[in-house]
Amino acid sequence: MANTQPDVKASAVSSPLWVAELSLLSVAVIWGVNIPIMKIALGMQMDRFALNGLRLVISSATLLIFAWLEYRRGIYPDVRRNWKRLLGYAVLVSVLYQLLFLLAVSQTTSADIALIMATVPMWTAIGARIVLKEVLVPRAWLGLWIAFAGTVIVTLQGNTAAPGTPPATVVVESLESGEKDTALFTVEGLETPGLVVPPTSKPQPVKAGDSSAAADRRFMGNLIALAAALMWSGGTICSRPMLKSISPVQLSAFSATTGLPFHLAVAWSALPGSLVLLREIPMDLCLLYSGVLSTGLALPMWSYGVKYAGAAHATMFQNLSPIVAIVAAWLMLGEPLSVAQVIGGLLILGGLIVMRSARKQGA
Repeated sequence: MANTQPDVKASAVSSPLWVAELSLLSVAVIWGVNIPIMKIALGMQMDRFALNGLRLVISSATLLIFAWLEYRRGIYPDVRRNWKRLLGYAVLVSVLYQLLFLLAVSQTTSADIALIMATVPMWTAIGARIVLKEVLVPRAWLGLWIAFAGTVIVTLQGNTAAPGTPPATVVVESLESGEKDTALFTVEGLETPGLVVPPTSKPQPVKAGDSSAAADRRFMGNLIALAAALMWSGGTICSRPMLKSISPVQLSAFSATTGLPFHLAVAWSALPGSLVLLREIPMDLCLLYSGVLSTGLALPMWSYGVKYAGAAHATMFQNLSPIVAIVAAWLMLGEPLSVAQVIGGLLILGGLIVMRSARKQGA
């Protein structure tokens, strides 16, 4: 079926710029807060693969609803000639990226993930130059190298958590007795799946000898986050030709539902025990936030902002996500901010600003 555009009269209706900017700002906040939200959920004794599968079930349902609403409005996809590219996009974005992002969240800090994910425009520009033959002017290359330097600084840093870090307090409920108690575990423990002190145990101090293993774990998590950023960039490059025949919402709905069986299969053995935790309201809130908002409603909100404010204008708001993630992780998890993160973050954001200024001049 041929691709049909929305009614011309409806498309001509303008939207105030401030509404589009508010939508973009909301998306930046949603994506930034999602990282510490995921870490909180991992600290509540749910298997990380089960957590990922359940939140993606919610995301797929949300995106399918929006895709169906678009279909009802007469926006039909034409994917007969692009089905191989569609499957490739689904593998990159909904299988590999989602899996790598989950592993990164479970091994490194929210700030590191947010700053490394902020390099997606940089990797996308490099990939577009190689694959799509897009030309980059010298100023754009300068911005790429500045952002790359910041990425290296953030990725290579070790764990900054000092021994004896004050523990975070989370209220958990014993599945056997049904009695609520307070479990104490360190910020480092929140970053490690399964490392949760039982409600009846006393908090254990962080040993100085564990710092080397923690640094290695954080470094590996940073490398995984970098791989996730590359997968997302690859998906973005792959999607550009397809968006002429399918809307972003419909593309995301297809991708999410295609990758969902993989994530459910990976989590299958852990799902029965994890489903019991759904009676915990904090866990439900984490799943709803990540599923409905972060990978659900945020997509059409982002598309709305891009439509009425422009892609270059929207990118400015996208770069707010790392700042939101760092502040949210500090408030919600007590994660400290290191000098390396500050320097690396400034270089990443500065490099992206230089790249954007080059595009504004017609690069």
